[in-house]
Amino acid sequence: MTRERRPPSGPTGPLRWSVHRAVATGLVPTLPEIRHALRPPGDHPAARRLEVFAVEPRAAQVTWSALGPGPVRFRVADTIVDVATDGGPGAVELPGLPEGSHLRLEASGEGVPDRRRTLAFRTPLPPPGEECYRLATISDLHIGETTFGYLHTITDDDLLDPHPVRCTRAAIAEAAAWGAQRLLVKGDVVDQAHPAPWQVAGKLLADAPMPVDVIPGNHEKKRRRTIDPGVALRQVGLDVVEGVTTIDVPGLRLVLLDSAQVGDDRGRLGHLAAELSEALAEAQGGALVAMHHQFQRGVVPTSYPLGVPRDEGRRVLDSIAAAHPATFVTSGHVHRNRRWHHGPLVLTTVGSVKDYPGVWAGYVVHEGGIRQVIRRVAEPAAIGWTERSGDALFGVYRHWTPGPLEGRSFSWTWPHPI
Repeated sequence: MTRERRPPSGPTGPLRWSVHRAVATGLVPTLPEIRHALRPPGDHPAARRLEVFAVEPRAAQVTWSALGPGPVRFRVADTIVDVATDGGPGAVELPGLPEGSHLRLEASGEGVPDRRRTLAFRTPLPPPGEECYRLATISDLHIGETTFGYLHTITDDDLLDPHPVRCTRAAIAEAAAWGAQRLLVKGDVVDQAHPAPWQVAGKLLADAPMPVDVIPGNHEKKRRRTIDPGVALRQVGLDVVEGVTTIDVPGLRLVLLDSAQVGDDRGRLGHLAAELSEALAEAQGGALVAMHHQFQRGVVPTSYPLGVPRDEGRRVLDSIAAAHPATFVTSGHVHRNRRWHHGPLVLTTVGSVKDYPGVWAGYVVHEGGIRQVIRRVAEPAAIGWTERSGDALFGVYRHWTPGPLEGRSFSWTWPHPI
């Protein structure tokens, strides 16, 4: 009798996966990195946290904390891209990849320790049907901030072009080049709600080459604010979301929520539940709900900052699922990238545009679904800062915030019937 062989189970599999993830994220060094560290000082290449950060059906974004100095060739399938690395952080886009394929990236050249590194990854399949629309989101800009970290020990040397401004400007430009037809700003536009930072933020958003919708966050509604977001944005010809706002675009209904309350850093949605359900029930296709605060998943909060309380959030999510199960929910506030599910719903949080890893999110609407891709802001002055900000919390910040690749980039098919 032949005994069926089964994949390993129990602690062995998860342990092996945990070690693999620790190595992939840079928490545990690889053997080449150890050999590199033991070399005598000199002009030899460095490589830290070289990873595939974002994937799309026919493209991938590769990023690194340090690579080079020297020329590096990236090769995947029939795609070859040459980059001159300088020993610092950077990013490269690899276009023209086969969709839905398991691929192997090879980085080679003088800028790579031991002249060669390989990474395995998979491109997703697009959702069913033709592409209908593209939009992008950014979160937690905190315009007016000049330092980072709990004790403000990570300082920005460029006070004429502070990191929130240059990261936001670069993210908008990169999202536009990617093809975004609309930009959603999911709260915490300013760090302190005073006229001066709002003037800078307003000009940044008004200059965007696509329509912009601004959702308020808790920083816009601090008790010590001296100007309300609506007043500030009307001065540059923009509006702020109040209550529940619906926008219909090809293939999708956008439902934008104001979850912020004056003087309260937590989010509240209970008072909007009925209006939200009504807006979703009238959607003809899929729906995307965007807001600032995340839904807390546990009775006892396990992370900071606080979002929508668990019991209130579960009631709202149940009402969303009952009204329109073909709904994608995305938020900001927590400055990290995560994905989870509630019944038929998929929920994500997207990190801040201006601290590690420094991201923006793109959404591609298809007739039968939607896909999300979270990309690092790749402009050199932006990624140079976000790498520095990863040193917060004694370096733990850079391992806590990015989240797994499958939580950042994925395709989602709408439940049927829509």
